[in-house]
Amino acid sequence: SNAVNNYFGCNFKRLINSYRVVRAKELLDGKDCPVNELFSRCGFASKSVFYVAFRKVVGMTPLQYISQSRNPFMIQRN
Repeated sequence: SNAVNNYFGCNFKRLINSYRVVRAKELLDGKDCPVNELFSRCGFASKSVFYVAFRKVVGMTPLQYISQSRNPFMIQRN
């Protein structure tokens, strides 16, 4: 755990969740998976945990991500 913290700059749980979110983005980009199935297909225990992790990594919810990726001219507000 200490090695993960030192090398990646985050704890093991956050590292694993970031890889899971990357996979979720791939599924969303490929339109292969409905949003309500994403959390289980990416290894999250619940939809709420998935949404929190997705928002931490991406900075928006999965639905906001879908809207933005399908409309590249949409201006993102921070």
